[in-house]
Amino acid sequence: MPRRRVTPAPASASLTGLLLAATLAVAPPASAAPAAEVPSEDQPRVDRTFSVATLNVLGSNHTEGRDHRRTKRTARLIRRQHLKLVALQEVQADQLRGLRKRLPHYRFWPATTLGPSGLRLQIAWRPARFDLVDHGTLTTTFSYRERPVPWVRLRDEATGRRLFVIDIHNSPRDQEADRDSATRKEIRLFNRLSRRIGPVLLLGDANERREWFCWVSRRTGAWAATGGSVTEDSCSPPPHMSVDWMMGKGRFGWRDYRAEPVKVSDHRLHRATFRWRPL
Repeated sequence: MPRRRVTPAPASASLTGLLLAATLAVAPPASAAPAAEVPSEDQPRVDRTFSVATLNVLGSNHTEGRDHRRTKRTARLIRRQHLKLVALQEVQADQLRGLRKRLPHYRFWPATTLGPSGLRLQIAWRPARFDLVDHGTLTTTFSYRERPVPWVRLRDEATGRRLFVIDIHNSPRDQEADRDSATRKEIRLFNRLSRRIGPVLLLGDANERREWFCWVSRRTGAWAATGGSVTEDSCSPPPHMSVDWMMGKGRFGWRDYRAEPVKVSDHRLHRATFRWRPL
């Protein structure tokens, strides 16, 4: 009886059958929910960083009267540094007018709302990045006169998260008692705001170095953009200190701190990058 010859199926047909079977084995039923969409690389990422600075602008009362040219340069400095948030000290009425005119894309508080005594300390920010949620003041004595110390609560448009900013300038030279009194009040305000949601930043001219750093760090748990550390038994200030400080506490970190000499003031521009930490 003749043998029947069996012709094998082509390799491609066999492979196709295997792939079809595998596909049917793993294919979800028609009613199954689609898999979660994976964001593509070209989708915009949330910007978790922004630039912060503090600058004692050197009030025009310390120079020869009205100083429009220096104010113009100060505004240009803020723009060129791409600062999103800046605390200013020693601001005079003519300087505030010039800064507001030349920085139309910034909002200032308290601006003129607190009267002449409230001009010296100004917090400025880009409203394209932050919304003002709340604000307030603290009264301290500076150079033998009482004046308001401003604070604001801002909402970061990029992340939806909130933070507080306090702008300070404590009494200079031999006015130790008033300086210590102001520092105690600033610490109490800092701790009160820390009990609410969001980091707290303390920026400005403390007119002190080691003593102020150790006192504030130990009583608030805040850390400086310049570094340094404290424990219950010891204090290790940053290696390079000035009277101008950038302190803070909360779910964020400081990066890229710089203290840059500027021609517009006898103080340096102190700036750093603020970075939100994950919730």
